[in-house]
Amino acid sequence: MATRKVLVFDSKSYDEKTFKAAVKSLNGHEKLRFTFLESKLTEETVDEAVNYDAICVFVNDVVNEKVIERLNSHCSSVKIIALRCAGFNNVHLETAEKYNLKVCRVPRYSPYAVAEHSVALLLSLNRNMHRAFFRTKQHNFTLDGLVGIDLFGKTVGIIGTGAVGMCAVKIFLGFGCKVLAYDVFPNEKAAKEKGFQYVTMDELLQQSDIGNMRMHIHKKNNILFF
Repeated sequence: MATRKVLVFDSKSYDEKTFKAAVKSLNGHEKLRFTFLESKLTEETVDEAVNYDAICVFVNDVVNEKVIERLNSHCSSVKIIALRCAGFNNVHLETAEKYNLKVCRVPRYSPYAVAEHSVALLLSLNRNMHRAFFRTKQHNFTLDGLVGIDLFGKTVGIIGTGAVGMCAVKIFLGFGCKVLAYDVFPNEKAAKEKGFQYVTMDELLQQSDIGNMRMHIHKKNNILFF
């Protein structure tokens, strides 16, 4: 079997480490050979894919109509555009189909990773960890302006209860919070089983304190998480 060559655009060190580990664990050295480029895929860099069988791209790579046409005319060996992301809005699918280029993507990101990271940001903001970090580097260990609030017993509003939202629900229930949720397609069975409540958007905004995308915590000590 011939070795297939894959060109990875917009590569970071962790991408290279992950791909190499995967190839090793799957014993795929004779099947796949990866080349990693730091540069993003654009109309200027697309010719780097000459003599490759596939390209692997990320969210900031440009896979528009012109790039795909260039792939077809100058890099005709490329048959697959593989996205290492869930979104594909940066790919001109109609042109890819026109030239019989297969497009594949990851099915989703880990919902636990997204929910846990969001909660970590909330905890950091609540306890002013970002400010404390720089203050302690200056040997200032005073607590003025760094005191947060307990999450226990507070009301958390979650907008959207898909895979990520449900993970967040479990986390906040574990903290001892009251959880309110809004979704255009409420999962009442899950709400009953897990112990949270669906409300209207207006009710969620009224009963949870209003936050912005930085998850700002207001003086009523309730939290709106989204």
